[in-house]
Amino acid sequence: MNAVAVGGPVSEPSARLAAPLLLLAARVLGDVPPSLATEAVAAVRAFTCAPTPARYLAATRALRTAQRRHKLSLLSCAGGERRIEQGLEPLARAGLAPELLDALRALPPDARNGRRLAIISELLTAHRLILARAAEGHRELLQALGPMRRGAGRWRRGTR
Repeated sequence: MNAVAVGGPVSEPSARLAAPLLLLAARVLGDVPPSLATEAVAAVRAFTCAPTPARYLAATRALRTAQRRHKLSLLSCAGGERRIEQGLEPLARAGLAPELLDALRALPPDARNGRRLAIISELLTAHRLILARAAEGHRELLQALGPMRRGAGRWRRGTR
């Protein structure tokens, strides 16, 4: 039994492919925002205009790709928010101004910004460690040199 479509009669194998494609399209396009589904919609339209097994495969691939991209973007946002909070904790402990912390929290919660904040906090930690070692070395040097008279280290021009 052949179904009749807008473009003319549809072969039975193509009619059998339409039902699973319709279910997949309904599920995917219900979840995925329209901005991420333009290619998938175009592929489904191409199948509905001229249903062939090749266009069915292309539409199925496009729908699954759109679904995968949408899920990955949701995961990166969730991970990005966690990374941003993890990156802001050391900055808050370091005494960063609350206005700056609020501005950094306003960044989009993606993985890149989370990594950037983690790198900044690691650099700040490294800076604190270097500063502590330099201060310790300075104290040791002063202790090794002993007390110095005021002005003893100055050299005056004209006197030898």
